[in-house]
Amino acid sequence: MTTPEVPPSQTPPPTPPEQVSASSPYGWYPPPTQAPAPPPYGWYPPMNTYAILSLVFAIAVFPPLGIYFGNKAKRQIAERGERGIELANAGVICGWIFSAFQGLVLIIWCGFGAAIVVGGIANGGQ
Repeated sequence: MTTPEVPPSQTPPPTPPEQVSASSPYGWYPPPTQAPAPPPYGWYPPMNTYAILSLVFAIAVFPPLGIYFGNKAKRQIAERGERGIELANAGVICGWIFSAFQGLVLIIWCGFGAAIVVGGIANGGQ
């Protein structure tokens, strides 16, 4: 049997795709391709330890150390590209506020102490 001649203006009919295998569950079509994996989670630079210490010291321990550690953390963060600039800023701000509060309390305390001493001397040491 010969194949019929196709005029040059017409294209020949498409040939059916070959079957992948007789046991293929997909029949005439190849299996679907797998979707690409999602990108991994981003890597975060480490948190600056001095930034954490600045906030802790400014609020709970000794506010002038919070100012010192906060300024040191800002320099290190700029050099190393670490995280924690917000903590360092908060440590410096809280350090100044609590240092001023501590200074005011110290002045008032010294004033009361001086009043007690002066009052005791004025009353004849009684």
